[in-house]
Amino acid sequence: MISIKDKSLCCGCSACQAACPHDAIEMRTDVLGFPYPYVDVDRCVGCGLCVRVCDFQKEHVCEPASASSQVTVSAIRNKDASVVASSQSGGVFSALSDEIVRKGGTVYGAVIGDDFVVRHERASTAVECAAFRGSKYVQSDMDGVFRRVREDLQAGKEVLFSGTPCQVAGLQSYIPDRLRTSLHTVDFICHGVPSPAVWKDYVGYMGRYGSVSSVCFRDKSEGGWKIHKESFLYDDGKKRVRETFRVLFYKNIMLRHSCSACPYHLGNRKADLTIADFWGIGEVCPEMDGDKGTSMVIADSDKGRHLLEEAAPSLDIRPLAVSESFLLRKNPNLLRSSKFYKDRERFEREYDRYGFLHVARKWGDMGWRYKAWQLKVFLKNKFGKR
Repeated sequence: MISIKDKSLCCGCSACQAACPHDAIEMRTDVLGFPYPYVDVDRCVGCGLCVRVCDFQKEHVCEPASASSQVTVSAIRNKDASVVASSQSGGVFSALSDEIVRKGGTVYGAVIGDDFVVRHERASTAVECAAFRGSKYVQSDMDGVFRRVREDLQAGKEVLFSGTPCQVAGLQSYIPDRLRTSLHTVDFICHGVPSPAVWKDYVGYMGRYGSVSSVCFRDKSEGGWKIHKESFLYDDGKKRVRETFRVLFYKNIMLRHSCSACPYHLGNRKADLTIADFWGIGEVCPEMDGDKGTSMVIADSDKGRHLLEEAAPSLDIRPLAVSESFLLRKNPNLLRSSKFYKDRERFEREYDRYGFLHVARKWGDMGWRYKAWQLKVFLKNKFGKR
C-alpha cells in the first residue's frame, strides 16, 4: 500500500485514491492545506494498485536543456476580444473546450467556488466552461474527479481535462489505455502550487473590509496581463487590489514540497498540449505583443496538434521556433523545478503556530521588512551602486 514518508514524493493528484477498489484511501490535508493519501488498513487488501498507479514516484528521464536547441511553439490569441479579456492570457483554452462541448463531450478544469475554494469541476456547455478561465494559484481540490472522467470516457464521451502537469500525469496513469483515445489533456507551465490554507486565511482576512463577492488571482484590469495583482470585489461594489499572496507565491515559500522535485519538464510532458503566458513575446513576435495577453502553446502529441487544428478558426496562431535558452529566461519552469526559499520549513512551522497575519508580515508585503526591501531597491535604481 502507498505510504508517504517523504512529502516531496507526493504531488497530491489523488490517482491512488481513485484507483483503490475498496475505497481504503482518504486524502487528508496538512497544515498548509495540501492533500496526502492515508490508508485505512482495515479496508486495504494489499492489492498494490495505489502504488502502481502513482506516476510521480516512477523513474523519469529528462534530457538536459541545450542553449542551441530549438523548440516549436505557437503564439496564440483568441479572435473573440471578450474571451481574451476574461482569460489570463490569450484565451486558447476556451477555443479548445468549445470544440469538445460542440461534439457532446465534457470538460474538466479548476474553478473558484462560492466559498472561494479552488476545485476541479465538470462542464458540458460553453457557458459552464467560462468558469475555467483565469489562473488559480492554489492546488485544486480533486475529490472524485478522476472517477468522473473515467465514467464519461466509459460512456463514450470525449473528455478535455486541464490541470497542473502532475495532475495530468496522474490522470493519464489512472485511465486505462483502451479509454485514452477519447481523452484530451492540457497542462500549463507551472511555477508550483501555493497553499490552499494560506489562501483561505487570506480571503478571510480581506473579509474585514466587508462581504467579499468575488476574487481574482491576477487581475488584468490592473495594468494588463503582465501585471500580477490579486483583487477582491465586495458586495458594496468596491474593489481592493493587493499583492500579499503574489509576494508569498513568487518567494517560493508556501509551495507544495513536491514542487521542488517536479519531473514533468520539457521532454517529459504527459499532456497533449501545454499552455503558458508567452513571456518575452515582444522579442520574437512583436506584432502579438500588447496588454491584451498572448498564449504560448506547445503541442506535446499528435492528438494535441489535431485538437488545436480543430480550434484554429477561432484563433490567431503564429508558429514560432524559440531556443531553450530563451525559454529558460522567460519560462524557466518548463525546464526546471522551482527552488524553495531558504525559510520554507520555518514558514510552515510559524504559520502553524502563529497564523496567517504573522507570516504575511514577516515574509509577505504587510510588514516593515518588505517596505525596507522596497526602499533598498528604490535607492539602488535611483543612485546605483556606490
